[in-house]
Amino acid sequence: MKQKLLSFIFVLTCLIGVTYAQNRQVTGKVTSATDGSPISGVSVAIQGTSSATQTDQEGNYSLSISGQVTLSFTSIGFVSQNIETFNRNIVNAQLVPDQSTLDEVIVVGYGEQNRTLSTQSVSTIKAESFKNTPIQTPQQILQGQAAGVNMVNSSGVLGAEAQITVRGGSSLSAGGRPLYVIDGVPLNSAGAEYTQTQGGSSGLNPLLNINSSDIESVTVLKDAAAVAIYGSRGSNGVILIKTKSGASGKTKINVDYFNGFSHPTADIDDMMNAQEWIQFRSDYLRANGATVPNFPTTSFDWLDAAVRTGKVNNIAVNAQGGDEKTRFYLGGNYSKETGFTISNAMDRLAGKISLDHNVSDKFKVGVNYNLSRVDMDRINSENSTYAPLTAAYLFLPYVTPYDENGEFVNTGFIGNFLAIDATGINKNYSNRQIGNAYAEWEIFEGLKAKTDFGIDNYGIDEKYREADILTPGGYAYRTHNTDNKWLNTSTLNYNKRINDLHNVGALLGYSYETAKLTQLLLEGSGFASDDLPNVGSASTPITTSEEVYEWALQSMFARANYGYADKYLVEGSFRRDGSSRFGPNRKYGNFFAVSGGWVISNENFFNKDNAYIQSLKLTASYGTSGNDGIGFYNYYGTFAGGNDYMGGAGLVPFRVANRNLSWEETAQFDLGLSARLFNRIDFQFNFYNKNTTGLLSDVPYPYTTGFPSASQNVGEMRNRGFEFAINSENIKRENFSWTTSFNIGFNKNTVLSLPVNPDEDGRNFLAGNTEQRAIEGYSRNSFYLIRYKGINQQTGEAEWFAKDGSTTTAPTAADRVIVGKADPNFQGGITNTLRYKNLDFSAFFNFSYGNDVYLDGIEFTDNFASGSYNKSRMLLDYWRQPGDNAYAPALNSDTRATFAQTSTKNLFDGSYLRLKTVQFGYTFPTELLSRTNFFSSARVYFLAQNIWTVKAKDFRGDPEISANGASNLIIGQTFFALPQPKTFTFGVNFGF
Repeated sequence: MKQKLLSFIFVLTCLIGVTYAQNRQVTGKVTSATDGSPISGVSVAIQGTSSATQTDQEGNYSLSISGQVTLSFTSIGFVSQNIETFNRNIVNAQLVPDQSTLDEVIVVGYGEQNRTLSTQSVSTIKAESFKNTPIQTPQQILQGQAAGVNMVNSSGVLGAEAQITVRGGSSLSAGGRPLYVIDGVPLNSAGAEYTQTQGGSSGLNPLLNINSSDIESVTVLKDAAAVAIYGSRGSNGVILIKTKSGASGKTKINVDYFNGFSHPTADIDDMMNAQEWIQFRSDYLRANGATVPNFPTTSFDWLDAAVRTGKVNNIAVNAQGGDEKTRFYLGGNYSKETGFTISNAMDRLAGKISLDHNVSDKFKVGVNYNLSRVDMDRINSENSTYAPLTAAYLFLPYVTPYDENGEFVNTGFIGNFLAIDATGINKNYSNRQIGNAYAEWEIFEGLKAKTDFGIDNYGIDEKYREADILTPGGYAYRTHNTDNKWLNTSTLNYNKRINDLHNVGALLGYSYETAKLTQLLLEGSGFASDDLPNVGSASTPITTSEEVYEWALQSMFARANYGYADKYLVEGSFRRDGSSRFGPNRKYGNFFAVSGGWVISNENFFNKDNAYIQSLKLTASYGTSGNDGIGFYNYYGTFAGGNDYMGGAGLVPFRVANRNLSWEETAQFDLGLSARLFNRIDFQFNFYNKNTTGLLSDVPYPYTTGFPSASQNVGEMRNRGFEFAINSENIKRENFSWTTSFNIGFNKNTVLSLPVNPDEDGRNFLAGNTEQRAIEGYSRNSFYLIRYKGINQQTGEAEWFAKDGSTTTAPTAADRVIVGKADPNFQGGITNTLRYKNLDFSAFFNFSYGNDVYLDGIEFTDNFASGSYNKSRMLLDYWRQPGDNAYAPALNSDTRATFAQTSTKNLFDGSYLRLKTVQFGYTFPTELLSRTNFFSSARVYFLAQNIWTVKAKDFRGDPEISANGASNLIIGQTFFALPQPKTFTFGVNFGF
């Protein structure tokens, strides 16, 4: 036994000795390849293992290794390097600074620029930021990702338009949308004009037909230097969407599939059930000496019937490849989604082809073509009692959708949305073609001529049918709208670097575009049978309407830029637009911008290899842009047809002529600072001041003229603010990385002047609606309301503040004051992305602060006096005895009928912080996939959206709401708008 033990100890000792002999210490120093300075914090790892260390302040490191290994040297701001040790015990490394972030190319109007040498203020979101993320519409890419861009979803209705403002709203009555440009084609975006109104004010999403998986980047042009090149359409900002194109090399095929489900993020209100409502109503009638009727004993949960589990399925397939001569991209997408509200669904089929071909070394041609088909089940929304959610809140809880035989019943003014879903038709079909073909000739080195022909052909059909159960005899309409555009853009572009010192660039261009919008409407009632779905079967025609609008825009533009020694930058642009939308006296307008930049970090006195600041640039710009979104023929003096005059056809004066009608003009000053700090942080700051003059507005006319108002260029408005954006590589190791992106934008909107229309305090104003108006000296979206004080604990009466601040139980319209605003003080977003080996995790928060939201629906759900609608459970907390701190007044209070009136009781702080997306993913190792000889990449992921929200304690519903879409004068209001969906999605991505 003893001998065995000694033998074991001997063998163990030998093994330890051998192991010790195999391990050795490797040391070294890591320095900069440019000046030899030591680099601290460099990760030194043994490739293929978890063994790693970091360099100290002097750049030194020490690491224990065994045998011959490969060391990986990685550090933020430097190109990674791999070095084999062989038999060396000292391994030094020299790292080259990574210039990729400094030399990034950005998309600008009619071209591209180096970000470092550009004087323009733009925000770019690249495909890497939203790769493998289930995005249904491109606007989702923008939310919280670009400083100074405020994107608010109008509602949870599929296909609804979002409200997007770039550096604040720049108009009152003209168009409020940014200009969308897809691969150089400015889109038609009439929005609400494409569809029949169904209660809501929000139009169709203008990017509804764009497949997000085909997008390579989204760039927002913000300052005058960037938007002036788009002239009369740039004042609301310009959003450039670049789709994917071919690339030389082996053909790559990518398949992305995801499916998921959704629920509403929040309920607007907690409503009474049948028992609670009957008890409350009975107590109310007794308290006021009225007879209590025999209420029905039935009950039905209408909210439960309106809401379901939404579902989404999406598959996208694309192929990319080519050689040095010909490159191609083919993409296809099919998406099927049902909303979390009954009757709301959307199917989309989209395809894209991109082809570029070098005819010779000097001449190339190409084509981009996007084709899509959307089939949508629409629902009434917002201010319509046929809207599922609105009806579900308002229905008396004892009303049922069926009779004793199980047949649908007509529920009257509030529509039986279950019957609508089962027996009606509410469809929207749209087909869209967006594309362009180009030819480019390099005349000589540096000078290129290019001509581009583009189209945007948009066709929308709507079919609506109500059965006899809802409208006796039945009702139907059919619309057919086409908006077809073609354009040609020809440019000369010169770029030359001379003696490695002078950068010279020039752009000269001409464009012409024209579009025709045709709208047909057929409407009828009286059908012999519900089995006859078409409006042509109606016995009683109601409307036969055709309207045609045509417009054209002719433009000449130029841009020149010069850079000396990559340090001193100047740029100027000019555009002259001629538009058929404006009067003959003001048909042409000139727009310009001048800008300059100083790249301080390229000065000789600047040590670029210091550990603190690697890049530093100052920019400034000033320029003008316009807004032509005023319709088509508003300068004409027109007559309206279709009028009956003594039994015959007649015409009546409709609009006053204004030969001087022109675009609004926005002048903008911008001051910017950008830097790269500590070799890991990209920082950008911008201050801007935007002044819009010649605001388009309807000016009231004297009653004796016979015209209520006419469009004129009057008024002035200012947006002033600043933006921060930070992209930080917090940790960068071989097996672990952590990056953070943060942006925030501050904006203050002020109306400077308006047409003469004084309020009670002598301030000129323009009313958006009862609750919201633009007032001189204040925001264009100021809430003008009676101030609610609360319930008097001793009397049980609801109380308000009079204009002078005294308490009253009977306020009037004259007691209204400015109580808040719908536009936020600031908004932004923050994203954190972590990667450990093949696992990745990201979390994105967006936020808004300082905006108010008015909930119109509370005027119904808190209405004591009416017995026609259901009530909020909050009314059960009514005053009963002195000392009660109650929500609602006493049942017999004199203020019971005015408790729910328009006042600040229904105005809430709309500030919020939302965990917008959380994503987990796993990418399969390449070495594993290589064994299959089939897959080049594979990833699985899970994503949750809108899963957690911090909001004001008393807010009732979803604070992320603006049900009027791209409206200017009315934002931040809702009448039972659908909240945002809370979505959980599972997906896979394969590369071949």
